[in-house]
Amino acid sequence: MGPFDRGILVLYTFTLTLLFLALGAWLAGWPDLVQRLWGEVNTRSYQEILWALLLVYFIMGLRLLWRSLKPERKKQAVVQEGGLGQVRVSLAAIESLSEKTVAAVPGIKEVKAKVEASSRGVALNLKLITAPDINIPTVSEDIQREVKDSIYNVAGLTVSEVRVSVESFVAVKPRVE
Repeated sequence: MGPFDRGILVLYTFTLTLLFLALGAWLAGWPDLVQRLWGEVNTRSYQEILWALLLVYFIMGLRLLWRSLKPERKKQAVVQEGGLGQVRVSLAAIESLSEKTVAAVPGIKEVKAKVEASSRGVALNLKLITAPDINIPTVSEDIQREVKDSIYNVAGLTVSEVRVSVESFVAVKPRVE
């Protein structure tokens, strides 16, 4: 959960806590206090504001529900035990290294890497968008070898498999802004 969603959760929880405190006060026998507060807020001039707040809180509730149901990718890492201690390399770092290595290959327009850890090392899935004038089997073989060497040289990890999937062809490299 990011900082934006945490802020929403804090605001939502704080508001619900206040509402339940008011409900508790009303149930405890202080209806005058709650009715007086409701009478102050429930006027014609505040109804538009109340409807806007109701809509905002409804949207915030939907967002929190969606974020809680959406599966979050675990921060996984490959751990190596060394003579001086543990070395952890996150899968996101391996994905980033793979993407940078593949992006430097001529004819590759875009690349998206996904890394999976296994007992035999790491396995990579590379989705590519390439130029239409490259030899895909040759370039794929070069990419597999370069990615495997790069990961081993930088992180010291064994790459068990590099799967390359060409998703599309693009003649012009997209602009970076």
